[in-house]
Amino acid sequence: MIKNNVFRNASFTGILLIGVSVWMLVIGRSASIDGIWLPDGFKNPILALEFASGTNEISAMMESFSSELVHSLKVSTQIDMLFLLVYNSFLILVLNAIYRITRLEQYKWLSLLPLLVLLADAMENMELFNAFDGMAVNIIVLKISTWIKWLGLSLSFIAVGRFLITTGRYYDKVLALSTFVTLPLGLWAMFSHNGINEVFAMLFYLLFPMAIIYTWFSGIKRST
Repeated sequence: MIKNNVFRNASFTGILLIGVSVWMLVIGRSASIDGIWLPDGFKNPILALEFASGTNEISAMMESFSSELVHSLKVSTQIDMLFLLVYNSFLILVLNAIYRITRLEQYKWLSLLPLLVLLADAMENMELFNAFDGMAVNIIVLKISTWIKWLGLSLSFIAVGRFLITTGRYYDKVLALSTFVTLPLGLWAMFSHNGINEVFAMLFYLLFPMAIIYTWFSGIKRST
C-alpha cells in the first residue's frame, strides 16, 4: 500500500510537479514561434536565452520575438518560479528518503544540493525577466546561474542513480544509467553552443517523469 512507501511524500510532490509542468507547457505553446530567430541547434526560445553566448545574441532573439511571444515567455517564466520550488522539493524528498533507507551521511548533505539549484534557477529567471522587459541582462550572472542550475541538477540525479544502481530491478538500473549520462553530456554542452545544449536539457525532461514513476511504484512496500 502507498502508506508503506518511503517515497510517499516525493510521490505526492511528483503529482504536483506534473501539474505545474503541464501548465507551463500549455502557456509556453500559446504563442507562435514561426519566423523568430534562434541560434543554430535551438528550437526552444527559453533554452536559447538561457544558453545565450552573449548579450548581442539575446538582443537579436528578442528583436525577432513578437510581443505575444514575449508575453507568453514571461508568463511561463513566472510559473517557473513555482516550478522550481516544486521540482527541487521533489529532489530533496527523494534524496532524504534515500538517506532514510541507507543511513549514509552523504545523502543527508546531498539533499541540500537542490537548494543551491533553486537559488541559481531563481537568479536565472530574474535575468530572463530583464530580457523580457527590455532591460540589460548581466550575461555573467546568467551564465553562472544557468550552469550551477544544470550541473547541480546533474549531481542531484547522479546521487539518486548511485543508489538505484545497487538494486536488482531493471527499471532502476535504466534510470540510474540515464542519470550518469548527464554529467559528461553537461560538460560537453558547457563548451558547445549548439543543439547539444537542448539535448542536455531535454534529458532532464525525461529523468523527472522516470523518477516520479519510480517513487510511485518502486518504493512501495519499503519500510520507513
